[in-house]
Amino acid sequence: MLPLNELTNLEKTVLENLLESTPANDSGVDSLYFRAKYFESVDLIDRLEAAGYIRKDQERYFVSLTALAQLDVARSIRILDDAEKLFHQLKSHYSRSQRESLQISVLAELAGVGDLAAREALSYMVEGTWWGGRSTSFFNGPNAHIQPSESILRFESFSAVVQQLRSWQTARIQDRQLALASALRSHVGSTAQPLPTAAITQRRRPDWFVELPERIRDLLGETYSAMSLDLRALPAMGIRALIDVVSVELVGDVGSFDQKLGRLKEDGHITAVGQSILSAAIDVGNASAHRGYVPSRDDLGTLLDVVEHLLQGGCPEFCVNGFVVRGWSPVLQTG
Repeated sequence: MLPLNELTNLEKTVLENLLESTPANDSGVDSLYFRAKYFESVDLIDRLEAAGYIRKDQERYFVSLTALAQLDVARSIRILDDAEKLFHQLKSHYSRSQRESLQISVLAELAGVGDLAAREALSYMVEGTWWGGRSTSFFNGPNAHIQPSESILRFESFSAVVQQLRSWQTARIQDRQLALASALRSHVGSTAQPLPTAAITQRRRPDWFVELPERIRDLLGETYSAMSLDLRALPAMGIRALIDVVSVELVGDVGSFDQKLGRLKEDGHITAVGQSILSAAIDVGNASAHRGYVPSRDDLGTLLDVVEHLLQGGCPEFCVNGFVVRGWSPVLQTG
């Protein structure tokens, strides 16, 4: 399995599009514009934002430094090359003068980097923990400045700063996955204890399975089949797809997963707790589909419990009245 913070080719394409759309200043890209332009990838954009690869500041999108370091386009390579030159000068500056800031124009000249290029590189560099003070904007004229802190001496190069950020990002992603699994187990009690392999692989299809609409029945059937082979990533993806299909049947194709779950809550199909649980289930499926994440057997059993409750209508913990899939359209359960 790839490290959690390694970008896939599709993720790189989205981020390269964002970088290409970003002016060489600190204005970023309007988030709604970018999402509308690349709406076919909006779920992927959501995941990149949640993971920290897309930075959002006042409704503006920016490629984060950890993402920039994984892109192989000329602009990202140039920015990081300039960053190394600037970092070397900033480290030397701190060794000479610990309390004085350095004007960006002076720093650029010392590093042999163009003035605008230096300002652009610094706008990414400050995501690291090596500086102590700075101008609000690096693009506000000759008075823009930066002041390194003592922590800059801890890094041999700027690439070491990036590596530190990536290690922290990996830890955050792992912590989030553990939190999601814990949230699922806390809301669905039937798998609170770890399940033996046989409890997963030999899971019986419910009696109402044959009454499901064909499309949903086929998806759920393939999920059971994958579990019978003791597979875990593929069933997690199937569970995500099932939640998507049922959501579309209930509220229509209203956008991303978050938007669909939001509409389910707004229309009274699920509670806020239900929205959180289904979002967690989708995140696990996303991690399996896009990062090779393999959930544990007991977490997979919990995910399937969620979907079975969803389809059966027996979900008092997170549905308003529960709902049942009948014919081609799920309807609110009236009894």
